[in-house]
This record gives sequence, structure tokens and C-alpha cells, in this order.
Amino acid sequence: MGVVAGIVPWNYPSFVFARKIAPALLTGDTIILKPGCETPNNAHEFSKIIIESELPNGVANVIFGSGREIGNSLVKNKQIDFVTFTGSIEAGQEIMRNAATNVAKVSLELGGKPPAVVMDEANLEEAVTYVIKSRIVNAGQICNDVERVYVHERGKEKFENLLKNRFERIKIGNPLD
Repeated sequence: MGVVAGIVPWNYPSFVFARKIAPALLTGDTIILKPGCETPNNAHEFSKIIIESELPNGVANVIFGSGREIGNSLVKNKQIDFVTFTGSIEAGQEIMRNAATNVAKVSLELGGKPPAVVMDEANLEEAVTYVIKSRIVNAGQICNDVERVYVHERGKEKFENLLKNRFERIKIGNPLD
């Protein structure tokens, strides 16, 4: 692709940071990563790993600042060939408009939240465990957390009861207690 701009969200910063840098490096591209303003420490620590990896200077870069200022400048830059963004639909639309000025390719992962499909032959106990973990990990603020569940009608009532019973046992509050 050439020069890649990777814009990372706040809610899963280390994982998405790695998920943006790895493909760029594996395909021989250079990358400039802009982390979410709310989680700069993750990117700072990750940049230390990049430095220690002995990559040639300029192959992987991290730039800090707001999406409106730094992100938009990055996306509008004529030297950017490809933009990869994970975040909101509204920001993705703005990125797409800005990248269009230079006809840069764009990959957007916008506000996911997939469904879980529980088939007739599914192990309902396991399905409930998966759905609950998906909803409470990181307070449900991860784009691949289950947002809705489709359950085969034969297991629907049992699934609902298992889910209700398990959710009622979850302790809400300070996780250190």
C-alpha cells in the first residue's frame, strides 16, 4: 500500500494497535499510528516495544493528539496511501471524506456489535457463558461484544432462564472487592 495511517480507538487500545501495525509491517508498508486521546499510555508503552524491536527508523511511528486535529491532518496528508480506522460511524464518515481528497484507500471498522446465534444443537450452558462474558468484559465496550442473541425456538426458554439466573449472580461494583 505504501504509507498507512492507523487510527486506534480508546476502548481496546493495545489489541487494536497491534492489529493495525502487524498487517502493515507484514506487507512491507510503513505506518503512522494515532492512538485514542483517552489511552496515550498504552501507545507510549507499545512505542517502546517498537523501538526495542530494531525496526528501521520511520517504519512504524506513533503520533499523539486529537482526532479532529491530528487525525484529520494525517488522513488529509498527500503522502498517506491507506487509512485504517476503528471507531464510530460519524468519525468514519469524516475520515472517508477527508481521505477522498487524495484518493487514499480506506478500511473502516465502525461500531460493530455482532449478534450471537444459538443453534438448536448448541450447548446452552456454554452459549450462556459466552454471551455473559461478552457483555461484561470491558463493560461491554468492545466492538465484537455480543449485542443481541438469536436463539433457536426449541432452546429459547431454557436459554433465557439460564441467562437470567447467571446474570442475577453477577456482583456489580468495585472489582477489587
